Amino acid sequence: MAYAALVSLTNTIDQFLNSNLHSISVEEKQQITSLLEYVTPFQDFLDKFPDKFKILEERMRKVANEAEDILEYLVLEKVFLSSDEEPESHKLDWGTVIKDTSLKYKKMLKECGQDFLGDEATDNNSLKGRIRNIVIEGQKINSFLKWERNHIRFRDKWRFLPAEFAMFKSRLHFINHLKKMGSEIDSIMAEATAVKNNKSDKAASSSGLAPPDRVSDDEKQEEEETEYYRSSKHELQMERVMGEIALIAAQVKEIKDSSSSKDVERGGDDISAAPSSSSTDPSIHKDSMVGFEDYVLDVKDRLCGEPSRLQVIPICGMGGIGKTTLARNVYDDPLTVGHFVIRVWVTISQDYSAQRILSSLLESLKEYNTGRLGQSDDEKVHKILMGRRYLVVMDDMWSGEAWDLVRRVFPDDGNGSRVVLTTRLFEVASYPDPSNRLHEISLLNAEQSWNLLKHKVFADEECPSNLETIGEEIATSCKGLPLAIVVIAGLLSTVSKNPSSWQEIAEKVKSAKTTEHDQIEEILSLSYVELPQYLRPCFLYMATFPEDDEIHAKKLIRLWVAEGFVKYPSNSESFEKVGEECLDELMKRNLVLVKKRKSDNRIKSCSLHDLMRDLCIRKAHESQFFLNLMDKNVEKEHFEERIKNQRRVSLDSSHLRYLSDDDDSTIHSIRCSKYRLVKLNFVKGVRLLRVLDTVPADVESSPSVHQLCELFHLRYLSIKYMESIPTGLSMLKNLQTLIIDRERREKFLVGVVCNLVLGWDTPQLRHVHFHGTIFFEDPNETTLSLESLQTLSHVSHSSCTKRILKKIPNLKKLKIDCSWGHHEDAACLNDLVHLHQLENLEVYAGGKFGSRPKHYKISYPSMLKKLSLIDLSLPWSHMIVVGSLPNLQVLKLKSCTWVDGDTWETIEGAFPALEVLLIGGSGLENWITESSHFPKLKRLLLRSCWDLNGIPKDIGDISTLELIEVTGKVKESLMESVELIREEQEEYGNNIQVVCSAKS
Repeated sequence: MAYAALVSLTNTIDQFLNSNLHSISVEEKQQITSLLEYVTPFQDFLDKFPDKFKILEERMRKVANEAEDILEYLVLEKVFLSSDEEPESHKLDWGTVIKDTSLKYKKMLKECGQDFLGDEATDNNSLKGRIRNIVIEGQKINSFLKWERNHIRFRDKWRFLPAEFAMFKSRLHFINHLKKMGSEIDSIMAEATAVKNNKSDKAASSSGLAPPDRVSDDEKQEEEETEYYRSSKHELQMERVMGEIALIAAQVKEIKDSSSSKDVERGGDDISAAPSSSSTDPSIHKDSMVGFEDYVLDVKDRLCGEPSRLQVIPICGMGGIGKTTLARNVYDDPLTVGHFVIRVWVTISQDYSAQRILSSLLESLKEYNTGRLGQSDDEKVHKILMGRRYLVVMDDMWSGEAWDLVRRVFPDDGNGSRVVLTTRLFEVASYPDPSNRLHEISLLNAEQSWNLLKHKVFADEECPSNLETIGEEIATSCKGLPLAIVVIAGLLSTVSKNPSSWQEIAEKVKSAKTTEHDQIEEILSLSYVELPQYLRPCFLYMATFPEDDEIHAKKLIRLWVAEGFVKYPSNSESFEKVGEECLDELMKRNLVLVKKRKSDNRIKSCSLHDLMRDLCIRKAHESQFFLNLMDKNVEKEHFEERIKNQRRVSLDSSHLRYLSDDDDSTIHSIRCSKYRLVKLNFVKGVRLLRVLDTVPADVESSPSVHQLCELFHLRYLSIKYMESIPTGLSMLKNLQTLIIDRERREKFLVGVVCNLVLGWDTPQLRHVHFHGTIFFEDPNETTLSLESLQTLSHVSHSSCTKRILKKIPNLKKLKIDCSWGHHEDAACLNDLVHLHQLENLEVYAGGKFGSRPKHYKISYPSMLKKLSLIDLSLPWSHMIVVGSLPNLQVLKLKSCTWVDGDTWETIEGAFPALEVLLIGGSGLENWITESSHFPKLKRLLLRSCWDLNGIPKDIGDISTLELIEVTGKVKESLMESVELIREEQEEYGNNIQVVCSAKS
């Protein structure tokens, strides 16, 4: 994976040359600049001549990784300095002065505490005032020494101190500060002794010394500090690497010179180049079940027909044949949606447990979950399903044991409930009921294969006649496997629609091995081989997620950026935008499956087919791109051997205990799966770590958690942790994404209050999610802005001041926690108008520990597209303000109360762009509106609106409306109004989907 190594190295070089976090000598700058001049042409060459570069790829990958490691160790050496490298005079002064000052301080407290600290002094120059000030100073010193011990190896800590310790400008400054403090204590003790000897206050006062002035020669003292140390070994190592790169560059030049003009011309138009604009997005038309029409009708008939008893419907077939696609199609069919009160989809996979299956079921049923504390998960699921007609899909089952683990939670109430299971194994399909009829899916015939290929490539367009014969050959070569056909269709969609381009692909498909299994593997491999270089690492990396995992797009893209796969944007686009384009391209090539979409049709989550994930893991291991141990049980001895020289590892969280803190590992990325309680004792051994993602495991509190702050290169940190948050997170100057989530284990019966204080010393920070409440340090005029910060949740409303918000000007998504504070704080949310890039806002003001919802005045920025108001108490006039937002597309009102009545009457001209309206648990009783007040509404979602009497009839006349969904506990009159709208719109021939799974 040379291309990924080159892109990552280029990004690291750019950051090194442009960083203000460390000094760079002239020689270093010249050497690193020369390295960049070599690397950039290599990327261009690899883009244009991927086939010719194969003989050099392994060498280039190794040398690029080695160069990057040398550069990162050089940065660490500039930033960190072990204590034995400090001048002896500094170490001597440091220890001696701390000890002497501490003894004086303790003696002062012992002899003066009772007599002189009784009342708060108003005069700082009086004896009491001076003692009070020295006690406060002693507390600050004590806090600083604790902080310093946690960061003893961080050399540049004196340049990037937290705000509360900023008065200590340098190590020598601190030593002199303590010396002055000791002199002041001596003076105080002398004056206190005089007072005790019954001298007059006047005499005692005149004999006292004024508080010491600040050290006047700071600049001179700082110049006396040790110059930054730079070992020549890194320069020598880099020279050796540069020599190897020069040899590769000579070979690259030979290849270029020997290439014919025809090769050069083809290189620019190669099918592995960036996609053409004519690529067909398979998501823009409704997914078709070409070749599966009979299966769809048969399964739907069994779902919605007789018998009334609970029935298990098995769907069986080989991998990639379309089992999940068939199940999903009937699951989402309007007839199915309307027939069942509850529908639940749960993926089982090979790695399953009863707890994991039940947790997935409960998560899908959370709006119905009213279970008591202490009630088991299986009891909760059974209670929810009891008395309701339900459909549960258990996808990708590999063992009959999985059915035994959960079968008891499915009640048979004789109401037509169904369970659908999909599996590759015949014995698993027949396990729940051997007498039950199976739906065994067969391979497609030649005609069905060609029809599916045509549909995926051309959608509703006609296939040119000169491509039909070649297309039929390609379809036949896929051996009737739908997954192979769809993947090849994705490849065909990226090339010119002419016979020569198609013939080239046809020859590659036909040249695959002859055995059925090997041929399918090679066909799928072809889709990878023909990927553009910039997409290959992005695609392979998806296999670091667990099998059948629903991969959230935002997390995936943030990981791509942190790993260095995404090039620096060449224009005003963000890294995230470039990452989205990469994901879209993988989707267009049918290499990833879209699970969910956002309201603006962007991908919200996706997944990999099992066979595609196996392909990714195989290719990743071949190229040493990453090592997957997530699905394997590995002993410690074998583990240590296997991770040698690896840069990225995906692990079972139990493997973390095998990682050593003794050696400097080459590992740059650690990702974990499975829930466990883990420790981070390995932190010292992975100094080059960029990505640490231990979710879903819970991290146990230990000193190693605080050592995370020494991982200077860390860009992505995601942990579940509930103890005290490390105070040195501001040391992580390269951090881009910080996620500290709530632990899964139930250690406490009551909530744990956790706060995170963010400083202004993390310039790369882009995304922060914290399970507690975030506060910002108060900035001053010289504080640098966090220009890169885009996502922030959950920040305290007290930090939403004009001074702070102006320092985060590019924020796009903000979640505000207003659950603490008083009514006088309400006006602070008027400053949100200063967030000119904000698109997504959530304000939560609900009751924690019994506190009452609060009334907040909010001024909204005009760019807002999505707004969620939760547990707020508002006047209806506020909804006029919300309705006037010109770009608002999604509005969610959850558990809100209304201070001036229970009737919402909208006005003309409101909500001009609103597409999704969700109202949940609201005190709303009456709703008066007209269709023109929501001109672009597509989806109306009502969740547990127990007070609402009905939906206005005019809602059904909105021309853009696609869905009305009512769930939870509601009034009978509300359900009647929904049914009335459905019947009326059916008469008019309008296709509005109505889903009502509520109960009165």
